[in-house]
Amino acid sequence: MQGFTLLEVLIAISIFALMSLASYQILQGVIRSGEISKKHNQELLKIQRAMLIIEQDFTQIIARASRDESTDSDDLSVLTVGESLFESENEGIEFTRLGWSNPLNLLPRSNLLRVRYRLFEGNLQRLYFLYPDIVAGEKPEIQTLLEGIETLSFRFWSNDGWQTTWTSTTNLPTGIEISFTSKKFSEIKRQFLVSASSVVGD
Repeated sequence: MQGFTLLEVLIAISIFALMSLASYQILQGVIRSGEISKKHNQELLKIQRAMLIIEQDFTQIIARASRDESTDSDDLSVLTVGESLFESENEGIEFTRLGWSNPLNLLPRSNLLRVRYRLFEGNLQRLYFLYPDIVAGEKPEIQTLLEGIETLSFRFWSNDGWQTTWTSTTNLPTGIEISFTSKKFSEIKRQFLVSASSVVGD
């Protein structure tokens, strides 16, 4: 019975090594693809959660003028928006919304929520106050919705079409568009219908 020569053994080992290397590279590629896909899905989930919160806020806006310790009664507005508001690096917006859950009114607050949105240190932030009229020294709760955001802007729909500013202090637009630019997903826009409402008193 004839055995293998040294050359044949070396050739077999070389072929086995090449096949092992190729298999390892394929496995590494699959693992990397899986990690990239997982990270991408996590980022998409963050955006979906953020847009759900934004939708809940913007679709429940109410025409209520809120005040704080520095606001004169003549300067009250149901919707405040502008460049660099609330230390925003781009546009900022503030309004009051309905629908803040307070089961059986057991919590020491109403079901109204004063909300702000801003771009701060590259993050899309949601700020809210426990009371629609800010008391002296009250600080907002800050919620970071998304990171890696480069721009933030708003548009408003009225009978004249889309506008980049809103100057009415007593009326709400019939639609609001939020637009922001993400480093990972480029520009994202959402438009919301706003229910008609009149100014609500204290």
